[in-house]
Parts: sequence; C-alpha cells; structure tokens
Amino acid sequence: MSREQSAIIKGIAILLMLIYHLNNIPGIQGLDNCLADTLITASHPINYFILVSGYGLYFAYCQKRLTWNCLLKRTLRLYLAYWLVLAVFVLGIGALFYPGRFDLSWDVLLVNFIAWRWDYCIFTWFLFPYVLMTFAAKWVFRLVDQLGSSVSVVVAVLSYLAVAVIVSRFLVPLMSQYHALNHLVVLAQSLPVLMVGAVAARRALSGRSLTWNWMHGKNWLVIMLLLASFALRGQIHSMILNPFHAAFVCWLVLHMTAGGLPKRTFVELGNKSMPMWFSQGFLAVVMFSEYYLLLHWPLLIWVVWALVCYLVSCLLMPVVSLLARRLGL
Repeated sequence: MSREQSAIIKGIAILLMLIYHLNNIPGIQGLDNCLADTLITASHPINYFILVSGYGLYFAYCQKRLTWNCLLKRTLRLYLAYWLVLAVFVLGIGALFYPGRFDLSWDVLLVNFIAWRWDYCIFTWFLFPYVLMTFAAKWVFRLVDQLGSSVSVVVAVLSYLAVAVIVSRFLVPLMSQYHALNHLVVLAQSLPVLMVGAVAARRALSGRSLTWNWMHGKNWLVIMLLLASFALRGQIHSMILNPFHAAFVCWLVLHMTAGGLPKRTFVELGNKSMPMWFSQGFLAVVMFSEYYLLLHWPLLIWVVWALVCYLVSCLLMPVVSLLARRLGL
C-alpha cells in the first residue's frame, strides 16, 4: 500500500463518516431517507483509519522510528488540530452565534480539552482511544512478530469477536455512564483491527503482494464488488461485521487503477481527513443544521456538508502545519 493509496482509503473513509453521521443532523430523520439509512448502515468509517494506521505504524516500527518521542509528537499534532477546531467553533463561532451553548465547568472543560469526554461534539469520541491505541501499537506489533502473520490474523479475528460478544451482552449499558470503560472497550475493539493492518504491512515488507494480479485494471469488476459489498452490508444490521467489511473494501481499493480527477479528489480528501473529522459535527450537527434542512434531500445535504467540511479543512490545515513546525513537531 503506497502513501497515495492510504490517502485514497482515508478519503473514502471521511466521506463514509459523513454518510454515517448524516442521520445525526437534527430534523433529518423526518425526511425521506430510505437510501440514506441503507448507506449509513454500511458506512461505519473508523476501521478504515485503524487499518491504514496499523499499516503505516508497522513500517515505522520496523524502521525503528516508532519511538516514544515520535509517538508523542504524533499525538501532539493530532491534538493541535483538535484544539484549533475547539478554538474556532467553541470560543469563536459558538461564543458569537450560540452564546451559552458551550458553557461548562472548569473540571468538565479540562477533560474535554484532553478528549476524555466529548460534551462539545460527540463525534470526537474516538480521539482518546485512538491515542491509546497508537501508544499500545509497539506491543501489538511485537506480538505480531512473535505469532507470525497467519496466527496473528486468527488471533485478531477471535479476539475481536470475543470482545464484541462481551460488550454487546454485558457492557453496552455501562459505557455511556463511565468514560473510562468506554475508552477501554473501544481500545479493545481497535487493537485487533490494528493487528490486521500490521499483518498487511508485514506481508508487503516480505515482498508478497497484497492483491491479486489478475484483478488489476479491471475497475468495472472492482466497482461491482464494492457496490455489492456495500449493498449486502447495508441490509445486515450487525456492527460485528464492520472491520471485515472495511478490510474487504480496502483490499478492493488496492486493485483500482483510476487516475485523473477521481484519484486526485480522494487523495486530497484523505490528506484533509483529520480536520474534517474534528470539524464535521460542528458544521452540521452542533451548529447550522437549520440551514442544511432547507436543502430537503439527504443526498444534497450530504454533498453540501462534505464540501463545507472540505473548505473549512483547507483553512485549518495550514494553521495546524504552521503551529506544528513552530513547535518542532
């Protein structure tokens, strides 16, 4: 998987994230969105980012670059984007146009600042578990090296299924009450997916192909399989299928040979996916939902939302990069 291919997958994932969160826009539930409901079921985006992270972090691990200093800088860059979004939307736009909406006590404000809680915007719930996952990656990769690729995949699948069963039967009612439990559960669900991404990187480093040669260039076949996969996933309402569906979609995307505007679009979206992730909730769910509802059709709302998120990320990303350089990150 090249850097360009990973950016394309992240670009697809951020668009899926906007589809998945479409039904969270206040008032959209009353619209005719049968197709949107099917797409929302099939579009859980988190596992795409975890797979790509596992792949990239394993390369850094093998090159001895996955040091604690490197992980700390990576985390701080992530938080810089998050804090900038909070400054723009909570201290800036929120204070001007939504006074009082974001008033929190100092202790609650502090835990939101480190993303332990997500009172400002629920869509940032994955940030803290993602940071925990990143710091746990070295131990996961050591386990992968000890077990080997085939055994690691089996362990990843079995551990993910075991966690899913335990969570669904015993822990779901408690997760909304205890943030620590929520973070640990998400971490436990994420590590097996991270392991699969590492196995893919391990296979690539050994010189073995991640794809089937006979499928390269057959974009029509890849597109048909993608559509079939999303249609099937959209009809099966089981969250346990999410990482398997994401892995299959990522594998199919690696066979694509598209160029030109579609390729540049997904690469650009992938490179802007971080600020888009942090700002998307503020830009339609927490704020401005009444304006999106004037568009009436879910597809049109989604297109405008995606465009607005992208344009905002174009403004935010240079600031994040500048701050990171100034801070030596």
